[in-house]
Amino acid sequence: MKKLDFHVHVTCPLTAEESAAHFRDMCKRHGYEGVCILASPHNSLGDHPNCNELAMAVKALVPNSYAFGSIHPNGKDYVEQAKELMARGFQGIKLLNGKPSEYRYYGFGLEDPRFDRFFAYAEEAQIPLDIHNNDPLKNWDVTKATPRAIERGWVYDDTLPSQAWFFEVMENILAKYPRLRLALAHMGFYYTDLSHLTDLMERYPNLYMDITPALDIYDELSKTPAEAERFFRKYHERIIYGTDAQNDLTGFAYDYNNTKDAVVAAYLAGGEPCVIDGHAVTPIHLEPEMLENIYYHNAMRFMGV
Repeated sequence: MKKLDFHVHVTCPLTAEESAAHFRDMCKRHGYEGVCILASPHNSLGDHPNCNELAMAVKALVPNSYAFGSIHPNGKDYVEQAKELMARGFQGIKLLNGKPSEYRYYGFGLEDPRFDRFFAYAEEAQIPLDIHNNDPLKNWDVTKATPRAIERGWVYDDTLPSQAWFFEVMENILAKYPRLRLALAHMGFYYTDLSHLTDLMERYPNLYMDITPALDIYDELSKTPAEAERFFRKYHERIIYGTDAQNDLTGFAYDYNNTKDAVVAAYLAGGEPCVIDGHAVTPIHLEPEMLENIYYHNAMRFMGV
């Protein structure tokens, strides 16, 4: 079965050659054809002003790979940036700006008027967008947030908008630009309300779900396996696989990447309920052609390659 890791990042201070070596090893380990590198000018690890250049350099060194460039939020006009990125050979554009920690860092997010012309242009040009919007609800309660979320600064209080507000922002964007070619990273954090997510998928036929862990996704989906299986079966041509791997896959990152691959594989491939590194997984059952759509063909279809 062909597989592509659609969702990896180059946010650690490594050279293109070092980064590519880690991704090539990951591809060999998990049987991936290649990766799609999603650039970001800032995240919890710091600023990455040369993220686009590094993404393209790594892409060239990892066979069968692709890259999404990223808008610099404090840079020049976003439409001009988008045109330049696509002219440089990127397959699409990554936006992390809907993540609450990025909202806190920049002082604005996807609701800002400067994104309006960008979304209008992306809709008209049918540029594939992968957008991180929102975070798990428990991140608004420090007593429930994971140690990793606390360490990375992904815990929020009443100085930031609520989770519901970030959902509203995204749904306003979809309503205003209904033809956007858009993948929501981590299922847009809608995985606790598949009924509502189904409604969005029905209303917006260009909307895809990027099922990259946050491993919370699979803990939650495993609580309602019948409903989840219906969703995955219905939209098996609009669901995209990824792992969120970073370019330094050593130590914890190496083990965490292996866990993510194993959890998603166990969840999608059927079988008996199991526990993987503390995550209780109740698998769904999909036909091989559905699995290959999720693991490979949907990403290619979404990118138009």
